[in-house]
Amino acid sequence: MLDFLQGQVIQLKGSILGFENCNAFSISVVEENRHFAHLQSMEQGDIGFLVVSPFTFYPEYWLEIEEKDNKQLDIQSHEDVVVLSIVTTGKTFSESTMNLLAPIILNISNGRGKQIVLPPKSKYGTKEPLFIAARKENGA
Repeated sequence: MLDFLQGQVIQLKGSILGFENCNAFSISVVEENRHFAHLQSMEQGDIGFLVVSPFTFYPEYWLEIEEKDNKQLDIQSHEDVVVLSIVTTGKTFSESTMNLLAPIILNISNGRGKQIVLPPKSKYGTKEPLFIAARKENGA
């Protein structure tokens, strides 16, 4: 559940790929399903993303934050870090996917964040099925 993020403003400083003109984002949790939240650009009201913690749907998900990103976000403790993945909704919600290759890393203690791209050797992709049933149907 993402309730603890409700109402927070995160400075992503143009790090979301393809949305370099968007810096500040507000977070609002989806009332109907508190595993999801809206990440809404504060500069451009028509730009927003549905996000989720990847660990909710992929408990085995693993990533390493590079030292340069740790420094840029001023991460002092792993307890300050929240990882989010952007969701792409499908024709039906059960066909939705999530981007595990380029997660958004948040430092909730200082309101800084950044989308990072995992190294090419990563086993994750940009369109991983959101729901386990969809993963099984696709042979994963």
